[in-house]
Amino acid sequence: MRGLQRLSLRFRIAGGVLAGLVVLFTFFGLLVVRTINLSTDAALQERLRLAEITARSVDSLLDHTARQLQKTATLLAALEDGQAEQQGARLWDVLGEFHRIIALDEEGRVLWDVPRTTNGATWDFEDDEAVRAAVRSGGLSVVSPAAHGSPDRLLAIIIAPLPAGEGRSAGFLAGELGTSHHGIGLLELPGTEGSVRGEIVDAAGLIVTTSGRADAEPPDEHVQILAQLIADRQPATTIHRVADGADHVVAYQPFASLPGGVVVEQTEDVAMVIPREMQRTLLVYGAAALAIASAAAWLHAHSVVRPIRRLTGDAARMASGDLESPIAVSRDDEIGELARRFDEMRVKLKASLEESARWAEELEHRVDERTREVEERNRELNALNRIRRQLLAKTISAQEEERKRLARALHDDSAQTLTAVLMTLKTAEDALPAAPDGALRALGRSRSQLEVALREIREAIMDLRPSALDDLGLAAAVRWYADEHLRPLGIKVAFEIGGDEQRATGAAATAIFRIVQEAVNNVARHSGARRARITLEFGPSAVLTVVEDDGTGFDPEGLRQPQESGRGLGLLGMRERAELFGGDVEIESGAGQGTSVRVRIPYA
Repeated sequence: MRGLQRLSLRFRIAGGVLAGLVVLFTFFGLLVVRTINLSTDAALQERLRLAEITARSVDSLLDHTARQLQKTATLLAALEDGQAEQQGARLWDVLGEFHRIIALDEEGRVLWDVPRTTNGATWDFEDDEAVRAAVRSGGLSVVSPAAHGSPDRLLAIIIAPLPAGEGRSAGFLAGELGTSHHGIGLLELPGTEGSVRGEIVDAAGLIVTTSGRADAEPPDEHVQILAQLIADRQPATTIHRVADGADHVVAYQPFASLPGGVVVEQTEDVAMVIPREMQRTLLVYGAAALAIASAAAWLHAHSVVRPIRRLTGDAARMASGDLESPIAVSRDDEIGELARRFDEMRVKLKASLEESARWAEELEHRVDERTREVEERNRELNALNRIRRQLLAKTISAQEEERKRLARALHDDSAQTLTAVLMTLKTAEDALPAAPDGALRALGRSRSQLEVALREIREAIMDLRPSALDDLGLAAAVRWYADEHLRPLGIKVAFEIGGDEQRATGAAATAIFRIVQEAVNNVARHSGARRARITLEFGPSAVLTVVEDDGTGFDPEGLRQPQESGRGLGLLGMRERAELFGGDVEIESGAGQGTSVRVRIPYA
């Protein structure tokens, strides 16, 4: 298909027309071939029909002469031998179809013959196997005699039984049936006009007689090709290929009452003259018509393509930017209409380009104005963002410093004071062993309440600023915080720590801890998880932190902006802390799929 598309339009038009013509010629060629085949079949059937008619006439002749000989045998059976021979001579002359009539005894020996032969009571076919078989059968028989040296070739020998009469024994009356008698032909075969010839062949395929040559000895040239046809006893046609001569069309029709049959032959060039002429006519006129059609298709394609090429050149000129030169219109057909439409398009395109140029100039002016305004707004936004980041950094720094101060103050003042009070209460409780039970219970309750208050103050101190973050580092602080807040809830926590954690110090470590702190609190409060995993990977330039759980999950997009209830503020704080240090936060979650929080923060 791509190869066809690369061809020029001229070749494609000419090729399409030629393809249609080839299809048309092929269709009509098939019709002509079918007609030739039918004509060939008709010629063969005509020869076969001619052979069939001849064979039927021979069968009629055989049947007629057999009945005549049987009646003659019946007449002669009532006579004595001398009278029978005389009467046989008269009947032979009356009948006229038989070459000879021979009287045989019960053993098949010759008693007399008419006309009498010079060699006495002998007969050329006395020892013929077919004749002997007919005598043994004892009935009316029509046999085909074997070939012999006699110049007379017989068509058939008819043998009729002689009933036993007074003064004589039973025997047989045989009649030799030839193809002519006294120069008069008894069998009319197809004439010798042109190259048509008729032949009668015996059971061996040898020629008994041929049309126009009843007394001659024609060549037995069809013995081999007729052998199978004679054996099958079926009518058929075939071609006899002759090595040194013209090929023959041979039609064979078997006899109904006698082995052998009728052959009608004709040279193939004469028999097939009409089909051959049709073939030659088809080839010559078909080739000439195809050549003329090819030239016409090429000229037609050239006449169609030439204005298209001119129009293509005009279109290329338009595409290169030349919209001033008009497109010439010299035709009134579809191509001319297309040229007019192209010229209208040229005019409209020129006007459109001029209008577009005006709009582009005005748009460029407006874009310049808007660009200056946007740049000014961007500068203001950048300044505001810078101020916001500075304020946020200062706020977070102030928060951390205030957390440190409060944690230190609570640890140094309130926690130590409460510890001292607990010790005093313990001393008082120990100093009053004999005091009333009510006083002891009151002191116990006060000590318990002070212990709870002291534990809550210590937890607040650790939440404000865990000492592990300053003393042991980021990894230890994260591990401590997760254990303290998740394991009491029955959540199993797994830790993975890789790389050199000494790289993460200062504000970056604090930011990572606060983000993990918020993530751990979310797992404890909202996830309903049973397992959690915390990963700290200290890379060469940044810390990658991942907090995962197998909880109920949520929709991160729904909490990208904080809600009025305050939900989502923690996630916003995580993002702002990460962005403050040039990092980012990725949250992946879904209903029933758990939650994964990935935080990446550079060291500096």
